[in-house]
Amino acid sequence: MKKFYISILALSAMITKAQSFEEVSQPALQNYFYSASAVADFDNDGFQDIFFTGAIDSDGDTNVDVTSNDFYKNTNGNFSSIQNFGDNSVHLSAVKFIDFDNDGLLDVVTTGLSYNDIVNYQQYRWKNTGSAFTLIDNAPGKIYGGLDVFDFSHDGKQDYAINGTQYIANVGFSQDLDLYTNNSNGFQKTEAWLPGTQNGSFKIVDLNNDNELDAVVNGFNSDYEGTFNIYINENGTLVQKSQLPPVSDSKMAFADFNGDGFLDFVVTGQDENFDSYLAVFTNDGQGNFTESKFEGEGLSAGNVEVGDLNNDGYYDFVVMGDDDNYDGYTNIYLYNPQLQKFEKSEDSGLYNLGSGGTLALFDYDNDGNLDILANGFDWADADLMPYTKLFRNTTTVSNQKPNAPTILTATENNNKINFSWSGASDDKTLENSLQYELTVGSEAGKSDIAKYIVTTKSWYLDKANLPSKIFWSVKAIDASKKYSDKSQEKEFSVLEVSDSKNEAVSIYPNPVKDVLNVKTASKIKTHKVYNLSGQVVSSKLISDKTIDFSRLEKGIYVLEIQLENGKKLTQKIIKN
Repeated sequence: MKKFYISILALSAMITKAQSFEEVSQPALQNYFYSASAVADFDNDGFQDIFFTGAIDSDGDTNVDVTSNDFYKNTNGNFSSIQNFGDNSVHLSAVKFIDFDNDGLLDVVTTGLSYNDIVNYQQYRWKNTGSAFTLIDNAPGKIYGGLDVFDFSHDGKQDYAINGTQYIANVGFSQDLDLYTNNSNGFQKTEAWLPGTQNGSFKIVDLNNDNELDAVVNGFNSDYEGTFNIYINENGTLVQKSQLPPVSDSKMAFADFNGDGFLDFVVTGQDENFDSYLAVFTNDGQGNFTESKFEGEGLSAGNVEVGDLNNDGYYDFVVMGDDDNYDGYTNIYLYNPQLQKFEKSEDSGLYNLGSGGTLALFDYDNDGNLDILANGFDWADADLMPYTKLFRNTTTVSNQKPNAPTILTATENNNKINFSWSGASDDKTLENSLQYELTVGSEAGKSDIAKYIVTTKSWYLDKANLPSKIFWSVKAIDASKKYSDKSQEKEFSVLEVSDSKNEAVSIYPNPVKDVLNVKTASKIKTHKVYNLSGQVVSSKLISDKTIDFSRLEKGIYVLEIQLENGKKLTQKIIKN
């Protein structure tokens, strides 16, 4: 008898991977047309909540008729609508959580179209009060695009950008990718920050691990040709470096799939021949990408999200959309680390939904497994209706939270505070594939200076306007989106600030109780103190180098000083 030997690698290739889900009834979730969603813990109770934008069939005649946005609170795994946004709702939309005032509560930005007017392209900013959202700003918006949140200037304040089509009265339609820079008192708009697209997607992300944010943009350009451009950050300017095969009707999701420490991504959409398209792009660390297409498995006009669905430590992805026959599908692809490729999961238990909707991966019931929220058209339904469905992950493989970073270092160089860390680990996810939540505060336990997720084991903040002492910590995040405990919090002293000509200036004490001292070779000529609403508050100049803060309420202020030698200085001051 002959003996047959099968290698572990070959055996792995023979086994069909599978990951199953079961639908969970959530009666409160409406069935939205042309939707978008964002998932986060808005009230810090440990459960992920949902902000939904879209439109609904309010009279039951199977036709969409009302734009409707809702916020759903998660109470121990059960969702209930606690706020409807009425006339300030959008569809054909995008929505993101953003803590734009650094108060520790996640606010929201939405953009899209309202049925109140066929060209009612709107953008709304909603402030989180802790129990609901209140409208604080309304501006012209975009459709058929996207929205992303990031801190491009490294000042700790979250900025955002919006891409897509916008109608301008007496001008017509335009499409630009606009930047909104957070200045603490609102947002400053930079129009046409990058060439915009329609029916595409974009992401602002660090592609080469230099701690500077780059950009990936695809979709139809102004000539309605498919594009796919890579922009690398060179000294604060995004410069186009390469082009990938053009796509449109597309969505992207980013993660380090192979554990080499660099962000890869998956994209779904249509190619230049308008055929359905699905591909993974592997990053070489220099911003160059290698395409791996899924022949015959493309889906367009849908969505894609990444996360570890089977708790093996590697990022997988779920994709939904339309094939070339306009049939809707929802498919799961699991990463096989032995073959270094993705394999389609069979019999997942997901409902096939097509275009016009949204997709999210999150652990809604806190059992340690990533679940799936899906919304889209059911092309098999006789009435062509959309559905919103929640699917619970049934995997029995456990996943432990990561170990927090243990070696934290902060240094000051070239007017930057550079943070770095190591020592984080996980039972499944490779160290190179871990992501991190960086928190910086003006006092121990606070996050009022910066709090956001980064994909590298280092980051930096601009030194300007930092208080004299900061407190910082880091959490590790694994591929299943599970957070570690907070690392030991570190204290760092920012000793001096410098003006544009590097004349040394010291402002102390900061935090201040009564009197603020300005140590400089020149005298103070004029000064102003602003609160975080941008209002000038009363503060007397006691002498040519001291300012009276004793009558101000506790809080954060911005001090502007002009010295007699003409130099100007701006500094954030904390009043105790």
